[in-house]
Amino acid sequence: MKYIIIALALLPALMKISSLPFNAYGFGLLSGWLGMSLIAASLLLIIREPAWTDWFGGLQHMYLWHHRMGMMGYVLLLAHPLILSSHYFELDLDVAWQYLSPFNPDPINMVGWTGLITFMLGLAATFTQRLSYSLWRRLHMLLVGAIMLGLGHIWMADSSSVSFVIACFTVALAIGWRIIRGDYGIGAFPYEVNAVYHPTEQITEVSLRSLAKPMLIAPGQFVNAAFFQGPNFQGCGEFHPYTVSRVAKDGSLSLNIKALGYCTKHIQSLEPGVAVHLQGPYGNFLLDRPFSPEIWIAAGIGITPFLALLRSDKVDQKTDLIYLHREKENVPFEKELQTYAANQELLHFHSLAMENDPTLLFKWLASISRLKEQQIYLCGPPLLIALTTSWLQEQGVSRRQIHFEQFDFR
Repeated sequence: MKYIIIALALLPALMKISSLPFNAYGFGLLSGWLGMSLIAASLLLIIREPAWTDWFGGLQHMYLWHHRMGMMGYVLLLAHPLILSSHYFELDLDVAWQYLSPFNPDPINMVGWTGLITFMLGLAATFTQRLSYSLWRRLHMLLVGAIMLGLGHIWMADSSSVSFVIACFTVALAIGWRIIRGDYGIGAFPYEVNAVYHPTEQITEVSLRSLAKPMLIAPGQFVNAAFFQGPNFQGCGEFHPYTVSRVAKDGSLSLNIKALGYCTKHIQSLEPGVAVHLQGPYGNFLLDRPFSPEIWIAAGIGITPFLALLRSDKVDQKTDLIYLHREKENVPFEKELQTYAANQELLHFHSLAMENDPTLLFKWLASISRLKEQQIYLCGPPLLIALTTSWLQEQGVSRRQIHFEQFDFR
């Protein structure tokens, strides 16, 4: 599937090569076609269909491809006017400046530069992580406007080409599919909140019952959920990723939600009867695990996928579960996890209270015999995962034995 996306990204440009002159002017045009084609194809990677994400090895890898293709396209678009103008440097500097200047009143130039500047602003908003999700989402729409301006620029220059039609079709398909299926949730699974439990002040465990055909989901996977209206509750209606903490045989399931942003803080006041739409399932974090001794490292709310596994069945291989938390007492789910460990000979539970410094974790890991033979699964904050992965590799653990998955997507 990756190769199909790459082929689609290159197709419009490849169809134009034979008609372009073999000089700086031709390379400048090719840069523009390649840049726009890569960005158009990258939009296909924002479609969150479960089968689509599985072809890319998970949502995390698919989004990584989306970001890389988008950035490559942006760099090529930046080079587009520079290469075009270089063709005229030795001939006529005034003509060269017309290609470089954003103040050139020619309509095709104004549309192109407006699109490029809008793209810059959209990218700046994209990489500003401190923005609230709702504001980030609105600013992210600048990129859609930039793409429309880019297509307008191409239309003014070469509206009759098949390459232009392919680029337009790709953009329309990707944005339309994302809006209809992703944003409006057409075809999502309808559920309803039937119980709410608060392990701590900041964590809510929500039990959901299916109102139609239930979603087929495995422990350790996650969903995109949007909470709507209830008797005395009005949800934000936005889809956000949450990890499943329990999967029941009757199709009901539970989600663990920590209060981090506006929407998740509001969910802390959730009540039974609220309508919920689910998309997914996503993730292959704990699926198809090799049969060998395992170490599970969970930090805070990162205990959720492991909790779902333990609630579904007993472990069938030696497993050490290390639970990292800041609480000195009343640790969420700790008693439940201790009960599982007491009743399962192969499961060993270790509760470690610590702050941001992972030294205590590393000391404990260093005491494990045959660490290099273990399969290690991590779930927690990105910084902890990065530091732990780096430390494990320094100890000689192969990267193939270290498993983690990003659950926080915008």
